[in-house]
Amino acid sequence: MSEKEELQQQAAKSGNSVTEEMASDRETRIFAEAPVGKAVASMIIPTIVSQIILVIYNLADTWYVGLTENAAAVAAVSLCLPVYNILSAVSNLFGIGGAGALARALGVHDHARARRLLGLSIGGALGGAILYALLMGIFSRPLLLLIGGDTDTIDYAVTYVFWTIVVGGIPTIVGPACGHLIRAMGHPRTASFGMILGCVLNIILDPVFMFVLLPPGNEVAGAAMATALSNTVGLIYFGIYLYAHKKNTLDGQKEKKKAAGGRLFGEIVKGGIPGFCMVALAMFSNCFLNSMISSLGSAAVAGLGIVRKIDQLAYAVNQGVTQGMLPLVAYCYSAGRRKRMWAAVGISTAISEGFSLICTAVSFLFSTQLIWIFIRDPETIRYGAEFLQILCLAVPIYTLTFVIIAVFQAAGRGVEPFILSVLHKGSLDIILLFVLRQMVGTEHILWATIVSESAALIAGAVMLAAFWKKTS
Repeated sequence: MSEKEELQQQAAKSGNSVTEEMASDRETRIFAEAPVGKAVASMIIPTIVSQIILVIYNLADTWYVGLTENAAAVAAVSLCLPVYNILSAVSNLFGIGGAGALARALGVHDHARARRLLGLSIGGALGGAILYALLMGIFSRPLLLLIGGDTDTIDYAVTYVFWTIVVGGIPTIVGPACGHLIRAMGHPRTASFGMILGCVLNIILDPVFMFVLLPPGNEVAGAAMATALSNTVGLIYFGIYLYAHKKNTLDGQKEKKKAAGGRLFGEIVKGGIPGFCMVALAMFSNCFLNSMISSLGSAAVAGLGIVRKIDQLAYAVNQGVTQGMLPLVAYCYSAGRRKRMWAAVGISTAISEGFSLICTAVSFLFSTQLIWIFIRDPETIRYGAEFLQILCLAVPIYTLTFVIIAVFQAAGRGVEPFILSVLHKGSLDIILLFVLRQMVGTEHILWATIVSESAALIAGAVMLAAFWKKTS
């Protein structure tokens, strides 16, 4: 029995009252009744805004620490980025995976199944957060020394990890996961507001903790405390919202025959693995790239770091589009409304690709000026401009790959998005880094990104064509 048939059978057992209640839910009508363009806009605009605010928050956090003019403190915060980003990977595992599964359950009006998926997703995120916090509490110092910490930075780095991961890991993982799930329930503005709340509060609290509440010399600890507290407030907001709206949002008759919890949990993980891999493997790939680029000197490393900051805007918008469209596509897929599903995919693709092409054109034509905004050193500007002109070409390529991955995630398929996420980062690109270094020199190894992204897109297009043929 297919997943769709199983969902429909369970929905029938739940009674017509669930369907009638679902039809009266104002937010869910975004999925089922609103014009496709309006539905897509309702889902992606709040998500894009929250992603852009997140980029501003990341830049502001680094800027505040830079005000101390303490190079070791700035380096320590940068050193912690890979281990901190694992929090996002775990959140994506249960948040994005749960969102797709939950939206598919709502597509056949099975609120009872949706309730169980909601609980399992939040429980999985909580369990992952506790486990990671415990591991980092025990092994943070040797791990940070292994990835580049030294006598100047290690104490700052351990302090930052303690407050952001050991103390603040639970809200940092569970909060965004709740945001994904709430968006899948048809409440995109609520989900985005919770994300924006934490980011804006962090920007406000950073200088308060760093320069007012704590004595001089504790600025890194202050920034980390502000992050942990802000994310906690965001999680509390989501918790209150879910508790207050649980009856109105996912109410319905109890399942007469419950699906096995392990099977539902597996469905969540299957859908979330690609999101986890994209973050985790990107960190893994960047370690190799940073190591090779460092042979060119600190100016090259600084130039690459600035390019990544510039690239964050395009990446954030693309993530906003795909994360916003995923619940809508999942709902339409399970409801059997394939024409509406593909229309939503088409509109989302046009928006995301159009913005990406604009970003690529601006970055290529004004690469030197964009790097100059961040730094005045001529050598760093030279490297940064060269790197930006290469990496900006990848933006319209990975944009399409992200849309394809989101379509497969929405349909509950695990193999295709996993393959594409691995091709995107952490496999072919690492091999090509070594090959290109030998063939054309270290300065040109960033072309590995273009080749690997192109390979991922070609593979994705072939997979999507086969899927479209089956579902149209």
